[in-house]
Amino acid sequence: MHAFLTTVNPELVEGLDTLHIIPDKSIGIDEIRQIQFFLSRKPTQSDHNTIVIHSAHLLTLPAQHALLKTLEEPPGNSLIYLITSTPDSLLPTILSRVQLIKQAFIKDFSTSITLQKSKELFVKLQKVGVGERLKILEDQEFTRESALSLLDDLEYILHQQISSGLLSTINYELITSTRRYLKANCNLKLCLSHLAINL
Repeated sequence: MHAFLTTVNPELVEGLDTLHIIPDKSIGIDEIRQIQFFLSRKPTQSDHNTIVIHSAHLLTLPAQHALLKTLEEPPGNSLIYLITSTPDSLLPTILSRVQLIKQAFIKDFSTSITLQKSKELFVKLQKVGVGERLKILEDQEFTRESALSLLDDLEYILHQQISSGLLSTINYELITSTRRYLKANCNLKLCLSHLAINL
């Protein structure tokens, strides 16, 4: 099971075998039971059952505790998205069991030439060893700004993959840590080395 806490557009999380929980005023125990029943069945037309809980900050406390049990002992073929703009409203025990994805940027990726180049670069990096990765990244002659743009593209590719129910080979924590180092004005070459070694 993979669980994500995200502000990604809900429309991206679509597909067959998907259950959307859209609250009126709150999300209670009945909705959690609905989720548990949905996850108990095998997916019929995809590899995963996907749950999308909109406005997850509206989960009542009893509902959060019930959801926590599902997160602790989930079916293996499930993806759960908790969409909220206020993660702090959820129990710390829930936050510790999900992967936080922040949608902090807005770009028209559908027509982005740089996105396609980033995809091609990522595929190339995945096929070679660490030494060759370092050389490839060095040959790109990245500036700090273009390196940050690459990380944005990789994050978007990650969103696409998990929204399609795919197990991404992109490490989200690697993206965020490399971005953090770049924004802290760490040495650019060292930041790219960190990315290359851990891809």
